[in-house]
Amino acid sequence: MTSALRLAGFVLGCALLSGPAPAAESFVIRSAELVPVGSDYVLNADIHYAFSASALEALDNSVPLTLAMNLRVERVRPHWWNETILDRRHQLEIRYHPLGQLFQLNVDDRGNRQSFTTLASLLDAMGSIRRLPVIATDRILAGERYVAELSVRLDIETLPLPLRPTAYLSPSWYLSSPTYRWSFAKSD
Repeated sequence: MTSALRLAGFVLGCALLSGPAPAAESFVIRSAELVPVGSDYVLNADIHYAFSASALEALDNSVPLTLAMNLRVERVRPHWWNETILDRRHQLEIRYHPLGQLFQLNVDDRGNRQSFTTLASLLDAMGSIRRLPVIATDRILAGERYVAELSVRLDIETLPLPLRPTAYLSPSWYLSSPTYRWSFAKSD
């Protein structure tokens, strides 16, 4: 009997040390591009968000969810490592206010919150990124090739402390997109 308990403890310990298996990809970046507008390159992207039941239940109970959107731009150099031109993280925070029955979206703590009456309208607004300034046009050189990468994930570290252990151990909280990659060049 004790050897069976030891074996069960060993298996459980190995499972806890290895961490949870990642959940199926829950966010999908359908398209992304960097376009010059005025003195900046702006990001236009379409992202589909599918939250797990656990995340939606937490949101319904007024737990704010923070998404980290990471954008990286590199200049391609044939005989050297690529040069990183931009490595930026944008935060999207969503909240639900049960008293007013409103969902709120805050981007990068700018203080300008947008309110929505339904979760579907909030997800549509989050998924349609238009004209988000990311880099000055003078940082992108004509005649050079660039690669960009965009990814989005739920930031578990921003959850309230009592909820984090559950989130660390549950695959339903590991919500992320595969990295979306594309190349571009500045036209003369």
